[in-house]
Amino acid sequence: MSRRGLAAIGAVAVGALIAVTTALPAVAVSGVGVGMSPEERAAGLWYVERLKLDELHAQGATGAGVKIAVVDAGLNPDAAELAGANITVKGAYCAYPETGEPVPAVSDDPERAAHGTDVVAMLVGNGVAADGGPGTRGIVPEAEVWFYATGVADEQGASDRAGCEKYNASAGEFYDESTLTGAPGYFLGGVGGYAAQRAVEDGADIVVHSGISADIAGWSIAMISALRAGVPLVAGTPNPDGSLDSVLALNYPYSLNGAVAVSAIDSDAKILNGGGGLRDPYWGNARGSRNLAFVSAGSAILTPSGGGAWGPAISYGTSLATPLVAGVIAMGLQKYPSATANQVLQAMIRTTGSAGLHEPKWLREEFGYGVANPSSLLAVDPAVYPDENPFVIMDVSDPRCFTREDQAEPRPTTMLGCDWAIGPDASEVWPDESLEGESEAAVPALAIVLGIGLAAAVVVVVAVWVPLLIARSRKRRIPIHQLEPQHWR
Repeated sequence: MSRRGLAAIGAVAVGALIAVTTALPAVAVSGVGVGMSPEERAAGLWYVERLKLDELHAQGATGAGVKIAVVDAGLNPDAAELAGANITVKGAYCAYPETGEPVPAVSDDPERAAHGTDVVAMLVGNGVAADGGPGTRGIVPEAEVWFYATGVADEQGASDRAGCEKYNASAGEFYDESTLTGAPGYFLGGVGGYAAQRAVEDGADIVVHSGISADIAGWSIAMISALRAGVPLVAGTPNPDGSLDSVLALNYPYSLNGAVAVSAIDSDAKILNGGGGLRDPYWGNARGSRNLAFVSAGSAILTPSGGGAWGPAISYGTSLATPLVAGVIAMGLQKYPSATANQVLQAMIRTTGSAGLHEPKWLREEFGYGVANPSSLLAVDPAVYPDENPFVIMDVSDPRCFTREDQAEPRPTTMLGCDWAIGPDASEVWPDESLEGESEAAVPALAIVLGIGLAAAVVVVVAVWVPLLIARSRKRRIPIHQLEPQHWR
Protein backbone atom coordinates (compact mmCIF):
# COMPACT_ATOMS: atom_id res chain seq x y z
CA MET A 1 0.00 0.00 0.00
CA SER A 2 1.15 3.54 -0.66
CA ARG A 3 1.75 5.87 2.27
CA ARG A 4 0.77 9.40 3.02
CA GLY A 5 2.87 12.24 4.30
CA LEU A 6 2.45 14.02 7.59
CA ALA A 7 0.09 16.92 7.99
CA ALA A 8 1.45 19.94 9.84
CA ILE A 9 0.06 20.51 13.33
CA GLY A 10 0.41 23.47 15.64
CA ALA A 11 2.69 22.76 18.58
CA VAL A 12 0.43 24.41 21.13
CA ALA A 13 -2.62 22.43 20.09
CA VAL A 14 -0.63 19.21 20.02
CA GLY A 15 0.83 19.82 23.45
CA ALA A 16 -2.57 20.59 24.94
CA LEU A 17 -4.12 17.49 23.44
CA ILE A 18 -1.37 15.15 24.56
CA ALA A 19 -1.30 16.65 28.03
CA VAL A 20 -4.84 15.55 28.78
CA THR A 21 -4.62 12.01 27.45
CA THR A 22 -5.19 9.35 30.04
CA ALA A 23 -5.97 5.65 30.17
CA LEU A 24 -8.46 3.67 32.20
CA PRO A 25 -9.10 -0.07 32.37
CA ALA A 26 -11.84 -1.24 30.05
CA VAL A 27 -12.47 -4.19 32.29
CA ALA A 28 -13.64 -4.74 35.79
CA VAL A 29 -12.65 -7.70 37.89
CA SER A 30 -14.36 -9.03 40.95
CA GLY A 31 -13.59 -11.55 43.63
CA VAL A 32 -11.00 -12.38 46.30
CA GLY A 33 -9.78 -15.95 46.11
CA VAL A 34 -8.96 -16.48 49.79
CA GLY A 35 -11.21 -19.25 51.03
CA MET A 36 -12.75 -19.93 47.63
CA SER A 37 -13.83 -23.54 47.29
CA PRO A 38 -12.88 -25.64 44.26
CA GLU A 39 -16.55 -25.50 43.24
CA GLU A 40 -16.54 -21.71 43.30
CA ARG A 41 -13.39 -21.59 41.24
CA ALA A 42 -14.78 -24.12 38.77
CA ALA A 43 -17.85 -21.95 38.35
CA GLY A 44 -15.53 -19.10 37.35
CA LEU A 45 -14.35 -21.22 34.41
CA TRP A 46 -17.79 -21.42 32.79
CA TYR A 47 -16.41 -19.85 29.62
CA VAL A 48 -14.21 -22.93 29.07
CA GLU A 49 -17.27 -25.12 28.60
CA ARG A 50 -19.23 -22.57 26.60
CA LEU A 51 -16.37 -22.02 24.15
CA LYS A 52 -15.67 -25.79 24.05
CA LEU A 53 -12.02 -25.20 24.81
CA ASP A 54 -11.30 -28.78 25.90
CA GLU A 55 -12.58 -30.10 22.58
CA LEU A 56 -10.83 -27.42 20.53
CA HIS A 57 -7.50 -27.83 22.32
CA ALA A 58 -7.69 -31.61 21.85
CA GLN A 59 -8.08 -30.95 18.11
CA GLY A 60 -4.93 -28.82 18.14
CA ALA A 61 -6.58 -25.39 18.11
CA THR A 62 -4.21 -23.85 20.64
CA GLY A 63 -2.96 -20.73 18.86
CA ALA A 64 0.47 -22.26 18.27
CA GLY A 65 2.61 -20.11 16.00
CA VAL A 66 0.45 -17.00 16.35
CA LYS A 67 2.04 -13.88 17.86
CA ILE A 68 -0.32 -11.83 20.04
CA ALA A 69 0.87 -8.46 21.33
CA VAL A 70 -0.70 -7.28 24.59
CA VAL A 71 -0.42 -3.57 25.39
CA ASP A 72 -1.09 -3.05 29.09
CA ALA A 73 0.25 -1.46 32.25
CA GLY A 74 2.50 -4.19 33.64
CA LEU A 75 2.89 -7.95 33.95
CA ASN A 76 3.72 -10.50 36.62
CA PRO A 77 5.19 -13.34 34.53
CA ASP A 78 5.80 -15.32 37.74
CA ALA A 79 2.08 -15.75 38.37
CA ALA A 80 1.44 -19.48 38.71
CA GLU A 81 -1.21 -19.40 36.00
CA LEU A 82 1.41 -18.23 33.48
CA ALA A 83 3.96 -20.95 34.21
CA GLY A 84 5.10 -22.60 30.99
CA ALA A 85 3.52 -19.96 28.74
CA ASN A 86 5.42 -18.57 25.76
CA ILE A 87 5.68 -14.93 26.87
CA THR A 88 8.20 -12.34 25.78
CA VAL A 89 8.25 -9.06 27.70
CA LYS A 90 9.13 -6.49 25.05
CA GLY A 91 9.88 -3.92 27.73
CA ALA A 92 8.53 -0.57 28.90
CA TYR A 93 7.48 2.07 26.42
CA CYS A 94 7.65 4.99 28.81
CA ALA A 95 10.76 6.23 30.65
CA TYR A 96 11.88 9.24 32.66
CA PRO A 97 14.14 11.60 30.69
CA GLU A 98 15.99 12.76 33.82
CA THR A 99 17.20 9.29 34.74
CA GLY A 100 16.60 7.23 31.61
CA GLU A 101 14.80 4.70 33.80
CA PRO A 102 11.79 3.03 32.19
CA VAL A 103 8.57 2.50 34.14
CA PRO A 104 8.84 -1.15 35.30
CA ALA A 105 7.35 -3.57 32.79
CA VAL A 106 7.51 -6.52 35.19
CA SER A 107 6.23 -6.29 38.74
CA ASP A 108 4.82 -8.46 41.52
CA ASP A 109 2.80 -5.50 42.79
CA PRO A 110 -0.84 -6.24 41.94
CA GLU A 111 -1.59 -2.52 41.77
CA ARG A 112 0.81 -2.31 38.87
CA ALA A 113 0.53 -5.67 37.16
CA ALA A 114 -2.81 -7.32 38.03
CA HIS A 115 -4.75 -6.03 35.04
CA GLY A 116 -2.14 -6.99 32.47
CA THR A 117 -1.57 -10.37 34.12
CA ASP A 118 -5.28 -11.16 34.08
CA VAL A 119 -5.54 -10.24 30.40
CA VAL A 120 -2.56 -12.40 29.47
CA ALA A 121 -3.91 -15.30 31.55
CA MET A 122 -7.14 -15.23 29.54
CA LEU A 123 -4.96 -15.93 26.52
CA VAL A 124 -2.38 -18.45 27.78
CA GLY A 125 -3.31 -19.38 31.37
CA ASN A 126 -2.46 -22.98 32.29
CA GLY A 127 -5.45 -23.56 34.58
CA VAL A 128 -3.45 -24.07 37.79
CA ALA A 129 -3.26 -21.51 40.63
CA ALA A 130 -0.34 -21.15 43.06
CA ASP A 131 -2.02 -23.44 45.61
CA GLY A 132 -2.46 -26.19 43.05
CA GLY A 133 -6.19 -25.60 42.72
CA PRO A 134 -8.07 -24.46 39.64
CA GLY A 135 -6.74 -21.30 38.02
CA THR A 136 -7.41 -19.23 34.93
CA ARG A 137 -7.40 -21.13 31.65
CA GLY A 138 -6.35 -19.42 28.46
CA ILE A 139 -8.16 -19.74 25.18
CA VAL A 140 -4.94 -20.21 23.16
CA PRO A 141 -2.38 -21.68 25.60
CA GLU A 142 0.30 -22.25 22.96
CA ALA A 143 0.17 -18.80 21.36
CA GLU A 144 3.20 -16.55 21.64
CA VAL A 145 2.47 -13.46 23.73
CA TRP A 146 4.49 -10.27 23.37
CA PHE A 147 3.94 -7.86 26.26
CA TYR A 148 4.36 -4.10 25.80
CA ALA A 149 4.22 -2.21 29.11
CA THR A 150 2.85 1.31 29.45
CA GLY A 151 2.97 1.96 33.24
CA VAL A 152 0.27 2.40 35.91
CA ALA A 153 -0.58 4.54 38.94
CA ASP A 154 1.90 4.50 41.81
CA GLU A 155 1.15 4.20 45.53
CA GLN A 156 0.46 7.92 45.82
CA GLY A 157 -2.15 7.71 43.10
CA ALA A 158 -0.16 9.86 40.66
CA SER A 159 0.30 8.48 37.19
CA ASP A 160 3.67 6.94 36.44
CA ARG A 161 3.25 8.38 32.98
CA ALA A 162 3.26 11.92 34.35
CA GLY A 163 6.76 13.06 33.50
CA CYS A 164 7.80 9.98 31.57
CA GLU A 165 8.16 10.03 27.81
CA LYS A 166 7.72 7.60 24.95
CA TYR A 167 10.56 5.11 25.02
CA ASN A 168 11.48 2.42 22.50
CA ALA A 169 12.40 -0.49 24.74
CA SER A 170 13.74 -2.63 21.89
CA ALA A 171 16.10 0.13 20.75
CA GLY A 172 16.82 1.43 24.26
CA GLU A 173 16.19 5.03 23.34
CA PHE A 174 13.63 7.79 23.77
CA TYR A 175 11.40 8.81 20.92
CA ASP A 176 12.74 11.97 19.29
CA GLU A 177 10.07 14.67 19.43
CA SER A 178 12.36 17.48 18.35
CA THR A 179 10.54 17.92 15.04
CA LEU A 180 6.79 18.16 14.59
CA THR A 181 6.47 17.51 10.88
CA GLY A 182 8.17 15.89 7.95
CA ALA A 183 10.05 13.17 9.82
CA PRO A 184 9.46 9.62 8.55
CA GLY A 185 7.81 7.52 11.21
CA TYR A 186 6.74 10.55 13.24
CA PHE A 187 4.42 9.63 16.07
CA LEU A 188 1.99 12.03 17.70
CA GLY A 189 0.31 10.80 20.85
CA GLY A 190 0.75 8.91 24.09
CA VAL A 191 2.43 5.76 25.29
CA GLY A 192 -0.29 3.17 24.61
CA GLY A 193 -0.70 3.95 20.94
CA TYR A 194 3.06 4.19 20.52
CA ALA A 195 3.52 0.71 22.01
CA ALA A 196 0.77 -0.67 19.77
CA GLN A 197 2.38 0.84 16.69
CA ARG A 198 5.70 -0.70 17.69
CA ALA A 199 3.99 -4.08 18.09
CA VAL A 200 2.66 -3.86 14.53
CA GLU A 201 6.11 -2.92 13.23
CA ASP A 202 7.66 -5.78 15.21
CA GLY A 203 5.48 -8.25 13.31
CA ALA A 204 2.67 -9.11 15.72
CA ASP A 205 -0.26 -11.00 14.17
CA ILE A 206 -2.81 -9.50 16.58
CA VAL A 207 -2.68 -6.52 18.96
CA VAL A 208 -4.80 -6.52 22.13
CA HIS A 209 -5.54 -3.47 24.27
CA SER A 210 -8.16 -3.71 27.01
CA GLY A 211 -7.83 -0.09 28.14
CA ILE A 212 -9.49 3.10 26.98
CA SER A 213 -8.08 6.60 26.68
CA ALA A 214 -8.57 10.06 25.19
CA ASP A 215 -5.50 9.79 22.99
CA ILE A 216 -7.12 10.13 19.57
CA ALA A 217 -3.90 11.20 17.87
CA GLY A 218 -1.73 8.32 19.08
CA TRP A 219 -4.30 5.57 18.68
CA SER A 220 -5.37 6.85 15.26
CA ILE A 221 -1.79 6.51 14.02
CA ALA A 222 -1.55 3.04 15.57
CA MET A 223 -4.83 2.13 13.87
CA ILE A 224 -3.51 3.31 10.51
CA SER A 225 -0.39 1.18 10.98
CA ALA A 226 -2.47 -1.86 11.94
CA LEU A 227 -4.86 -1.48 9.01
CA ARG A 228 -2.02 -1.09 6.52
CA ALA A 229 -0.38 -4.23 7.87
CA GLY A 230 -3.64 -6.20 8.07
CA VAL A 231 -3.22 -6.68 11.83
CA PRO A 232 -6.41 -6.75 13.94
CA LEU A 233 -6.43 -4.22 16.78
CA VAL A 234 -8.72 -5.86 19.35
CA ALA A 235 -9.94 -3.28 21.85
CA GLY A 236 -12.07 -3.35 24.99
CA THR A 237 -15.10 -1.09 25.38
CA PRO A 238 -16.24 0.63 28.61
CA ASN A 239 -17.54 -1.28 31.60
CA PRO A 240 -21.01 -0.49 33.00
CA ASP A 241 -20.14 2.92 34.41
CA GLY A 242 -22.68 5.27 32.94
CA SER A 243 -21.75 8.28 30.87
CA LEU A 244 -19.04 9.84 33.06
CA ASP A 245 -16.15 8.60 30.95
CA SER A 246 -17.68 10.12 27.85
CA VAL A 247 -17.19 13.58 29.33
CA LEU A 248 -13.51 13.16 28.53
CA ALA A 249 -14.27 11.35 25.27
CA LEU A 250 -12.48 8.23 26.47
CA ASN A 251 -13.29 6.44 23.24
CA TYR A 252 -9.98 5.15 21.95
CA PRO A 253 -8.97 2.85 20.46
CA TYR A 254 -12.26 0.93 20.43
CA SER A 255 -14.29 3.49 18.48
CA LEU A 256 -11.77 3.90 15.67
CA ASN A 257 -12.55 2.87 12.12
CA GLY A 258 -11.42 -0.74 11.72
CA ALA A 259 -10.98 -1.59 15.41
CA VAL A 260 -12.29 -4.96 16.60
CA ALA A 261 -14.32 -3.53 19.49
CA VAL A 262 -15.36 -6.04 22.19
CA SER A 263 -17.95 -6.00 24.97
CA ALA A 264 -18.92 -8.64 27.51
CA ILE A 265 -21.78 -10.97 28.42
CA ASP A 266 -22.56 -13.24 31.37
CA SER A 267 -23.29 -16.97 31.41
CA ASP A 268 -26.92 -16.26 30.44
CA ALA A 269 -25.79 -14.31 27.36
CA LYS A 270 -26.94 -11.06 28.94
CA ILE A 271 -24.90 -7.89 28.56
CA LEU A 272 -22.53 -7.18 31.43
CA ASN A 273 -24.39 -5.24 34.12
CA GLY A 274 -23.04 -3.19 37.01
CA GLY A 275 -26.18 -3.44 39.11
CA GLY A 276 -26.88 0.23 39.73
CA GLY A 277 -28.46 1.34 42.98
CA LEU A 278 -28.28 4.27 45.34
CA ARG A 279 -24.51 4.12 45.77
CA ASP A 280 -23.82 4.32 42.06
CA PRO A 281 -26.85 5.19 39.93
CA TYR A 282 -24.72 5.40 36.78
CA TRP A 283 -24.06 1.69 36.66
CA GLY A 284 -26.19 -0.41 34.33
CA ASN A 285 -25.56 -2.33 31.12
CA ALA A 286 -22.25 -1.99 29.34
CA ARG A 287 -22.99 0.36 26.46
CA GLY A 288 -20.77 -1.29 23.88
CA SER A 289 -20.08 1.02 20.96
CA ARG A 290 -21.55 2.14 17.67
CA ASN A 291 -19.01 0.03 15.82
CA LEU A 292 -19.02 -2.95 18.22
CA ALA A 293 -17.63 -6.11 16.63
CA PHE A 294 -18.25 -8.97 19.08
CA VAL A 295 -19.14 -9.95 22.61
CA SER A 296 -17.63 -12.73 24.69
CA ALA A 297 -17.53 -13.97 28.28
CA GLY A 298 -16.71 -11.26 30.82
CA SER A 299 -18.79 -11.94 33.93
CA ALA A 300 -17.87 -13.98 37.02
CA ILE A 301 -14.56 -15.15 35.51
CA LEU A 302 -11.74 -16.79 37.49
CA THR A 303 -8.63 -14.59 37.33
CA PRO A 304 -5.14 -14.66 38.93
CA SER A 305 -5.75 -11.57 41.07
CA GLY A 306 -8.36 -9.54 42.88
CA GLY A 307 -8.77 -7.14 45.77
CA GLY A 308 -5.22 -5.83 45.46
CA ALA A 309 -3.66 -9.24 46.03
CA TRP A 310 -2.49 -12.24 44.04
CA GLY A 311 -4.66 -15.30 44.24
CA PRO A 312 -7.69 -16.72 42.44
CA ALA A 313 -10.48 -14.15 42.18
CA ILE A 314 -13.88 -13.84 40.55
CA SER A 315 -13.77 -10.92 38.18
CA TYR A 316 -15.97 -8.97 35.80
CA GLY A 317 -15.32 -6.77 32.79
CA THR A 318 -14.80 -6.23 29.10
CA SER A 319 -11.05 -6.59 29.58
CA LEU A 320 -11.62 -10.31 30.10
CA ALA A 321 -13.77 -10.68 26.99
CA THR A 322 -11.28 -8.80 24.81
CA PRO A 323 -8.46 -11.39 24.89
CA LEU A 324 -11.00 -14.18 24.34
CA VAL A 325 -12.00 -12.59 21.03
CA ALA A 326 -8.32 -12.17 20.15
CA GLY A 327 -7.91 -15.87 20.91
CA VAL A 328 -10.67 -16.79 18.46
CA ILE A 329 -8.85 -14.82 15.75
CA ALA A 330 -5.63 -16.64 16.66
CA MET A 331 -7.35 -20.03 16.29
CA GLY A 332 -8.51 -19.06 12.81
CA LEU A 333 -5.03 -17.91 11.79
CA GLN A 334 -3.48 -21.12 13.11
CA LYS A 335 -5.87 -23.51 11.36
CA TYR A 336 -5.98 -21.59 8.07
CA PRO A 337 -2.46 -20.21 7.57
CA SER A 338 -3.22 -19.23 3.97
CA ALA A 339 -6.00 -16.89 5.14
CA THR A 340 -5.35 -13.32 6.16
CA ALA A 341 -6.50 -11.87 9.47
CA ASN A 342 -9.03 -9.77 7.56
CA GLN A 343 -10.50 -12.93 6.05
CA VAL A 344 -10.69 -14.50 9.51
CA LEU A 345 -12.65 -11.46 10.69
CA GLN A 346 -14.96 -11.84 7.69
CA ALA A 347 -15.59 -15.46 8.68
CA MET A 348 -16.12 -14.52 12.33
CA ILE A 349 -19.00 -12.13 11.60
CA ARG A 350 -20.65 -15.00 9.67
CA THR A 351 -20.24 -17.61 12.43
CA THR A 352 -21.36 -15.79 15.60
CA GLY A 353 -23.72 -17.39 18.08
CA SER A 354 -25.01 -20.94 17.71
CA ALA A 355 -26.54 -20.74 14.22
CA GLY A 356 -23.45 -21.94 12.37
CA LEU A 357 -22.65 -20.25 9.06
CA HIS A 358 -25.03 -17.38 8.31
CA GLU A 359 -25.22 -14.02 6.64
CA PRO A 360 -23.60 -11.36 8.84
CA LYS A 361 -26.03 -9.18 10.75
CA TRP A 362 -25.05 -6.36 13.04
CA LEU A 363 -27.48 -6.47 15.96
CA ARG A 364 -27.01 -3.29 17.97
CA GLU A 365 -24.47 -1.29 19.97
CA GLU A 366 -24.48 -3.71 22.90
CA PHE A 367 -24.02 -6.94 20.91
CA GLY A 368 -22.34 -6.01 17.65
CA TYR A 369 -22.36 -9.05 15.36
CA GLY A 370 -22.89 -11.34 18.35
CA VAL A 371 -20.89 -13.88 20.35
CA ALA A 372 -17.59 -14.88 18.77
CA ASN A 373 -17.81 -18.66 18.29
CA PRO A 374 -14.50 -20.48 17.72
CA SER A 375 -16.06 -23.85 16.89
CA SER A 376 -18.21 -22.42 14.12
CA LEU A 377 -15.34 -20.31 12.83
CA LEU A 378 -12.98 -23.27 12.49
CA ALA A 379 -15.54 -25.14 10.39
CA VAL A 380 -15.32 -22.46 7.68
CA ASP A 381 -12.32 -21.72 5.45
CA PRO A 382 -11.90 -17.92 5.71
CA ALA A 383 -9.95 -17.80 2.43
CA VAL A 384 -13.23 -17.71 0.48
CA TYR A 385 -14.04 -14.26 1.84
CA PRO A 386 -12.69 -10.84 0.80
CA ASP A 387 -9.35 -9.76 2.20
CA GLU A 388 -10.99 -6.67 3.70
CA ASN A 389 -11.46 -5.67 7.33
CA PRO A 390 -15.26 -5.80 7.78
CA PHE A 391 -15.16 -3.08 10.44
CA VAL A 392 -13.78 -0.40 8.14
CA ILE A 393 -16.07 2.24 6.68
CA MET A 394 -14.55 3.10 3.30
CA ASP A 395 -16.74 6.15 2.65
CA VAL A 396 -19.92 7.83 3.85
CA SER A 397 -22.08 5.92 1.35
CA ASP A 398 -21.73 2.86 3.59
CA PRO A 399 -25.15 2.14 5.18
CA ARG A 400 -23.52 1.94 8.60
CA CYS A 401 -22.47 5.58 8.32
CA PHE A 402 -25.66 7.34 9.32
CA THR A 403 -26.95 9.72 11.95
CA ARG A 404 -29.31 8.47 14.63
CA GLU A 405 -33.01 8.37 13.88
CA ASP A 406 -33.78 10.89 16.61
CA GLN A 407 -31.41 13.37 15.00
CA ALA A 408 -33.23 15.04 12.13
CA GLU A 409 -30.03 15.53 10.18
CA PRO A 410 -29.07 14.69 6.61
CA ARG A 411 -26.67 11.87 5.80
CA PRO A 412 -23.12 13.01 6.64
CA THR A 413 -20.88 14.08 3.82
CA THR A 414 -17.57 13.46 5.63
CA MET A 415 -16.22 10.87 8.04
CA LEU A 416 -16.36 13.50 10.79
CA GLY A 417 -20.14 13.15 10.70
CA CYS A 418 -20.21 9.37 10.44
CA ASP A 419 -22.03 7.70 13.31
CA TRP A 420 -20.22 4.37 12.92
CA ALA A 421 -16.65 5.27 13.82
CA ILE A 422 -14.62 8.37 14.60
CA GLY A 423 -11.81 7.79 12.11
CA PRO A 424 -9.32 7.44 10.53
CA ASP A 425 -10.65 8.05 7.06
CA ALA A 426 -9.86 5.32 4.54
CA SER A 427 -8.00 7.88 2.41
CA GLU A 428 -5.59 8.38 5.31
CA VAL A 429 -4.94 4.65 5.54
CA TRP A 430 -4.70 3.97 1.80
CA PRO A 431 -3.91 7.32 0.15
CA ASP A 432 -3.72 8.04 -3.55
CA GLU A 433 -0.61 6.95 -5.41
CA SER A 434 0.11 10.63 -6.04
CA LEU A 435 1.08 10.94 -2.39
CA GLU A 436 3.70 8.20 -2.65
CA GLY A 437 7.16 9.24 -1.53
CA GLU A 438 6.09 11.52 1.29
CA SER A 439 6.61 10.77 4.97
CA GLU A 440 6.10 7.22 6.24
CA ALA A 441 3.42 8.08 8.82
CA ALA A 442 0.16 9.95 8.63
CA VAL A 443 -1.37 12.18 11.26
CA PRO A 444 -5.13 11.70 10.75
CA ALA A 445 -7.02 14.81 9.70
CA LEU A 446 -9.53 14.20 12.49
CA ALA A 447 -6.76 14.44 15.07
CA ILE A 448 -5.72 17.77 13.61
CA VAL A 449 -9.25 19.17 13.74
CA LEU A 450 -9.87 18.01 17.28
CA GLY A 451 -6.41 19.01 18.43
CA ILE A 452 -6.86 22.59 17.31
CA GLY A 453 -10.56 22.98 18.02
CA LEU A 454 -10.97 21.12 21.29
CA ALA A 455 -7.65 21.25 23.12
CA ALA A 456 -8.52 24.26 25.27
CA ALA A 457 -11.99 22.95 26.04
CA VAL A 458 -10.66 19.54 27.04
CA VAL A 459 -8.16 21.11 29.42
CA VAL A 460 -11.02 22.82 31.24
CA VAL A 461 -13.08 19.64 31.38
CA VAL A 462 -10.14 17.63 32.69
CA ALA A 463 -9.66 19.97 35.64
CA VAL A 464 -13.19 19.17 36.74
CA TRP A 465 -13.60 15.51 35.84
CA VAL A 466 -10.22 13.80 36.17
CA PRO A 467 -10.37 13.66 40.00
CA LEU A 468 -13.82 12.10 39.73
CA LEU A 469 -12.65 9.58 37.15
CA ILE A 470 -9.74 8.55 39.35
CA ALA A 471 -12.13 8.12 42.26
CA ARG A 472 -14.43 5.97 40.12
CA SER A 473 -11.52 3.82 39.00
CA ARG A 474 -10.62 3.12 42.61
CA LYS A 475 -14.25 2.60 43.56
CA ARG A 476 -14.38 -0.38 41.21
CA ARG A 477 -12.03 -2.24 43.51
CA ILE A 478 -14.61 -2.58 46.30
CA PRO A 479 -17.78 -4.68 46.45
CA ILE A 480 -20.69 -3.07 44.65
CA HIS A 481 -23.93 -4.94 44.25
CA GLN A 482 -23.40 -8.53 45.39
CA LEU A 483 -22.55 -10.00 48.76
CA GLU A 484 -19.44 -11.72 47.44
CA PRO A 485 -16.42 -9.46 46.85
CA GLN A 486 -15.88 -8.51 43.25
CA HIS A 487 -13.48 -6.50 41.13
CA TRP A 488 -13.83 -4.80 37.79
CA ARG A 489 -11.28 -5.17 34.99
